[in-house]
Amino acid sequence: MSTELAIEGRGVVRDRGRFRLGPVDLTLPRGQVMGLVGPNGSGKTTLIKAILGMTALDAGTLSVLGTAPERAKGSVCAVLDAKFFVPGWSVAQAVRAIRPFYPNWDQNYAESLLARFTLDPDAKVKELSHGEGNKLALVLALAPLPELAVLDEPTSGLDPLTREEVMQVIRDYMARRDSSVLFSTHIPADLGGIADQLVAVRAGRVVYSGHMDALTEVFFAVRGTNDDLLPLRDRLIGARSTTTNFEAIVRAVDSGGLPSSVLVEEASIDDVVKALAVPVTEGIAR
Repeated sequence: MSTELAIEGRGVVRDRGRFRLGPVDLTLPRGQVMGLVGPNGSGKTTLIKAILGMTALDAGTLSVLGTAPERAKGSVCAVLDAKFFVPGWSVAQAVRAIRPFYPNWDQNYAESLLARFTLDPDAKVKELSHGEGNKLALVLALAPLPELAVLDEPTSGLDPLTREEVMQVIRDYMARRDSSVLFSTHIPADLGGIADQLVAVRAGRVVYSGHMDALTEVFFAVRGTNDDLLPLRDRLIGARSTTTNFEAIVRAVDSGGLPSSVLVEEASIDDVVKALAVPVTEGIAR
């Protein structure tokens, strides 16, 4: 188990009968941000639960901050889709309930985040809007000053202004501490300027793992007519088509010999992330 890695997984498998995750290999160096993308049902949540020590593995090894996931809990905090707040709590009570579990809790930082998010300490949790609930979850995940923050869809369902506010807090946190972040999202724009590497999962397997900066070198965007599409289907990733035209991405190594009628362009990060997140059953995505 490397102490230089925030997360190290080798041959990770979780078999639930109807769904199997893995085998999955992944590494997150300390001080970096990993973007995790994939369609619903791809295995993201199962992988996150394994990293948090919430589910056992059926095969493989997984270490978090150089130790077993269940032993790293005091140094790991998370924002999960399923909130754990007691509805009758006030915001201040939620803070007081969580604070004793974390020896590095920074109360001044917690209060500054509550003020920044304009969260009233006396407001009841059950009366918070969806966005306010996400903000409170982020406060409780960052105030302990975790060595690893696991953020599962922290901007899901937020309006653009609130989403940017949440993203700025995450960026500011990364700037003030040498912490690591696992950031799961359906919004490709969230990853731009913050993620060092990208892991894309589909149907329980990793379909891409690499540095964000290399995405546009590894993949190209291709566009053409549906007559061009069928002969290329084994090369295409995340193909989307209309009645006449299609667009997709293709790995650079598979781009040779394409018909002159197919337009090949530099892919944007947005193009690649969206295509990698297309479910297998949609169109001819692979």
